[in-house]
Amino acid sequence: MRVILVSLAFNLFWFAAVVGQNSLLPFLVLALIGAMFIDRGVIIAIPLFALIGIAGDTVLMRNQILNFDTAFLPLWLCLLWAGFGAYVWLLRDWLLDKNIGLLIAVGSLGGAASYLAGERFDAVQFGLPYWSNAMVIAAAWAIYSMVFLSLLKFFHLKGKTWWHSNTATIKK
Repeated sequence: MRVILVSLAFNLFWFAAVVGQNSLLPFLVLALIGAMFIDRGVIIAIPLFALIGIAGDTVLMRNQILNFDTAFLPLWLCLLWAGFGAYVWLLRDWLLDKNIGLLIAVGSLGGAASYLAGERFDAVQFGLPYWSNAMVIAAAWAIYSMVFLSLLKFFHLKGKTWWHSNTATIKK
């Protein structure tokens, strides 16, 4: 049930970020604060995962794979990365129980699909032909997935001696 609820919440967050963009920034910030009440480990996950995603998307933007109407990544996209960090963190136990190859494949395809949908909503423009862009983004998401799963595994191995997580609010 937790996976379904957290996934539905993230999809709402994604939609608010991509479609609402700057007009829904307060909602995005409040949702991230809410995630911290669900599990305080999100306080570590949000900046860490967001910085990785922002750095990767900045590389894609500088190489004109992704194009925005701004000189830098838009704030809504940075908050979307923060939301994704919270999402991954909140599902870490479930994710770490799955086949890593399958997760990387799903992450690659799902991540690329989210950018393709974002392009349809005019949130991003592509610098390459559509399918070339899709393949580059899928490759980027394969890398993101490997890095994020490695970090989740690292934090899992560190266990409660490094960071005590409170997940009592939403039952598994």
